[in-house]
Amino acid sequence: MSEKGAIILNKMYVGSYLQNNIGHEVINLFKADNGNNYIYVNKDGKTSQENNKAVLLVRNVEEGVVEVIAKADVLENVYQVCKDKDDEEARRKVKQYIDNNNITYGGVKLYELWKDDLYPYVITFRVDLRMVKEPFYLIEPVENKDKTKNPRYKNHIFLPEKHFKSQSLKIYYTKKEQLQAYNELEEILKEASYWEMENTTQKLNIGEYGALKAHDNILSVIKKEYDELVFSNLLAYFFEKDKRLFSKFADEVLGIQDFSNQFNIVRESNNNIDLWIESDKHILVIENKIKSKINGERHDLESEEIQSQLKKYYDYAADQASKEAKQFKCFIISPDYNRLDISKYEAGTNYTIIPYSKIYDFYFKYAGEMIYINYFPEFLDALKKHSMTIDNSNFEDMKRKFISTIKGIREFGTNI
Repeated sequence: MSEKGAIILNKMYVGSYLQNNIGHEVINLFKADNGNNYIYVNKDGKTSQENNKAVLLVRNVEEGVVEVIAKADVLENVYQVCKDKDDEEARRKVKQYIDNNNITYGGVKLYELWKDDLYPYVITFRVDLRMVKEPFYLIEPVENKDKTKNPRYKNHIFLPEKHFKSQSLKIYYTKKEQLQAYNELEEILKEASYWEMENTTQKLNIGEYGALKAHDNILSVIKKEYDELVFSNLLAYFFEKDKRLFSKFADEVLGIQDFSNQFNIVRESNNNIDLWIESDKHILVIENKIKSKINGERHDLESEEIQSQLKKYYDYAADQASKEAKQFKCFIISPDYNRLDISKYEAGTNYTIIPYSKIYDFYFKYAGEMIYINYFPEFLDALKKHSMTIDNSNFEDMKRKFISTIKGIREFGTNI
């Protein structure tokens, strides 16, 4: 048996194409109706290697970091021979393969789903697929060999030799070209503790999912679901609308037991701090970080820490608290999927990170006391998106479109 070649890193759920279309990779985490797993890797059906050993399905987390979702051991190269997107013979072979193997999802043939697509090569490999047991991360090479970079990723592996291309959806690793990285990836593929023992993917269940609708709220409609200014304003509004409940929030979420229900909230006026909340005994500094990073990149000359806005805010709060004989605490609220590392910043260790899930859980628990306030259901709904450990909205949107298209074909005989 000849040795197989490339291990492929396949980035999923990225690109502007997904805004108005079903990404072809939507099939990657479902079994076909015939019980087999097929995956889509690239638009022209051709891979750059004669043989392919396996594919690691990953998603971008941040620059230089990807999260591993699943491994797909290649059982069959399906369309690496297709070269021309307009080749009618290639199209015929695609259709014939799907027909011969009865490849359907929800009872619909794949070529019916993307029948007008210029790139009809909707399957790259037939695979044996295993999901990860728990998330782990691959981090691209660090130029200075400092392996303390990105310590916030608990389960992480530094991959030597080859940087992740920010625009490329697939990256090939071979023994000939990147021996060290290939060997590292091969060990990852073999390590049983990383992977589910059985194939846990399911067939698409139209009966179960057919009623799914896009989970829109007013922020998603106006494209503000990631807008920090909007969320800071919403938080200030609901904190102030029920001050007695905010005192409970300070106790249960922020860990401040005696916070008064008489306080003032200042938005971005006190030294540009997102939320400055002041009572008779306390000052709270709250920074809201959804997708933006900590500002400031100049290193302190006497330490490895980075000077930043965090120190500026901390020093300002400390000075004001001293003048007024008050206690103060600093917080950063951030989505659960946004794994901030603040330890490298000056004064970073003086901040407590509060994940959005804690805010969501608190207000869900006390929803009965807030339901009378205008827009509270919408606020709670908007919080939920950021309380997830993975920002999985692209895949969820694709799945809804996938199901909707299948239902349209089944009910009306056409791709609508």
